Amino acid sequence: MLVNKIIKPILFLLVITIMSGCINKEVGPALTKVKGDGLTYSEYFKMVDELDKRENITYYKPLSIDEMMQVAPGTIKNAVHPIDSKKVPFEVNEQLAYLVTSKDKKGNLQNQVQFTYSHKNEYAQTDEFFVISVTELDGSPLEKYDFSKQQIDTVGNELRKEVLTDGIPIFHQVITTNSALVYSYYSYDEKEKRVLTVATAANELYAYYNGHLYHVGYLMKDKNTREVQDAILELTREFVLGTL
Repeated sequence: MLVNKIIKPILFLLVITIMSGCINKEVGPALTKVKGDGLTYSEYFKMVDELDKRENITYYKPLSIDEMMQVAPGTIKNAVHPIDSKKVPFEVNEQLAYLVTSKDKKGNLQNQVQFTYSHKNEYAQTDEFFVISVTELDGSPLEKYDFSKQQIDTVGNELRKEVLTDGIPIFHQVITTNSALVYSYYSYDEKEKRVLTVATAANELYAYYNGHLYHVGYLMKDKNTREVQDAILELTREFVLGTL
């Protein structure tokens, strides 16, 4: 009888522990590997950061930004401050985050997360976007070449050297001609279960801060004004540095 009295509580605790373990496994978002094509990088700055040369790529199905902040690598979590979409100068009706990883020949892992704030029209096409890509990178690529004297990019659009914080530069490419360098960002094909890269034109921002490269692309219908450009610059600073 005494043995039964001891065994029953132990069995009860064991059952509760097993059930709790099962429940915990089902709570929260999960990263799911999917197929993918292409990489995103700055066409203008790729000669110094070499993000176009990554290998051993793994793509993950996009999650909402809130979900990604639960499962993203810790280094990325500490390097970003997702913004209130109401501050974006267009109506945001889709918010997604993409994780793409790569490994070099030594097996060193490099994480890249793209945060997408976009508006899709009635045809489910993206017509406005504010996209921020964050990539782990040892050492500032901007130390390899002095871009501070450049005032235009390779197709003649304006290149501004602005300040991120404490003298750290953030370069701002603004479309001022009828041409533009290719800007690419990740998108997801739900039917094919595949991450794709979309090639388009956009104003861009580029900065390196505390071990991470920040590359921004934004496009708004008939809103390429200095007021909008300055607003996006401030949102980028907030994303990188936190509430200003």
